[in-house]
Parts: sequence; C-alpha cells; structure tokens
Amino acid sequence: MKEIDDLTIRQAAKKNEKAFKRVYDYYAPFVWKVIFRTAGGDRNVATEIVQDTFIRIYKSLHLFSFNSGLSTWIYRIAFNTSQSYLSKQYKNNDYVLLDENIAGNKTFDKGLETKDFVHSILKTLSPDDRFLLTSREVEGIPFEELAEITGKTSESLRTRISRLKEQLRTVFAQQNQTD
Repeated sequence: MKEIDDLTIRQAAKKNEKAFKRVYDYYAPFVWKVIFRTAGGDRNVATEIVQDTFIRIYKSLHLFSFNSGLSTWIYRIAFNTSQSYLSKQYKNNDYVLLDENIAGNKTFDKGLETKDFVHSILKTLSPDDRFLLTSREVEGIPFEELAEITGKTSESLRTRISRLKEQLRTVFAQQNQTD
C-alpha cells in the first residue's frame, strides 16, 4: 500500500485534527475491509472495532517511529484491537469448530450461493484465522508484513495459512459430495 506523506503523519501525531482526518480517510477503507471480514461480516462489531482502532491510533500516533510503513503500524493496531475484542466474544459466543459445523451440516441447499457458503465457513473460523486468511488471500498482504503485524515468523504464517487452505479445501470437497 502506498503510504501517506510524512508531513501529514507528523502533523497528525501532534493532534492536528485535519491531518488526522486525512490519515483516517486514507487508511480507514482498508482497515474496514479487513476488520469487517475478521468480524465475520458483522457490521456493528466491525464498526466498533474500527472506531476503537482509530481512537488508539490517535492516542499513540506520536509513538510511530517511521521504522516501518504507517500502514503496517496501523494494521498492527487494527490486528491487536480486533483480536482483543473478538477473543472476548469468542470465549462468550457461539463459534464452533469448522469440521463440526460445516462438514456434517446438511442445511446447505444446492441453491446456496458460493459467496454465502464462503462467508459461513469464514464465520466458523477463529478471529485470528479469519484475519490471517483474509489479510493474505483477499488483501494480498505479503507474509513478511503479516509477520511484522502479528509478531509471528513468516514461515509459521505460511504453514498456518497453508493448513487453513487445506482445511477449507476438504470442507468444499465434502460439500460438493453432498450436492
């Protein structure tokens, strides 16, 4: 992602509201897309997480050191904010294991759109897995940048995403057999 100019970042870090609005307007659409998918398509949850993310960015932008791109730094805050919020929800909610929910579920009609099917599968994944899968496979974020965002090695992320994709291929194969 192309970065916003350093002058705008420095002004926003000094709590210049117009500069921060430019930062927000520039990065919010990207942050929204990833968080919306990570939140399983729940608009209300995604809105809350995006708001929390940008409040945290506003409060801590003065700590940005320019050692990485601002997008990576913002993405890291978005990742941490969404993981914190969703892990609380995950502990208290109705997420189920992928194989229990999809593979043995006969409620999928032949007429179900692929988009709905994919959405239903993504919703069963943990927030961390949804974040990783959509960040890499939908948004195309490089493994090195994901490693910086998540604090994990790019090799472990490659393995994790490969396993997730294999798990999803199995579910799709099982679904096609029942059709």
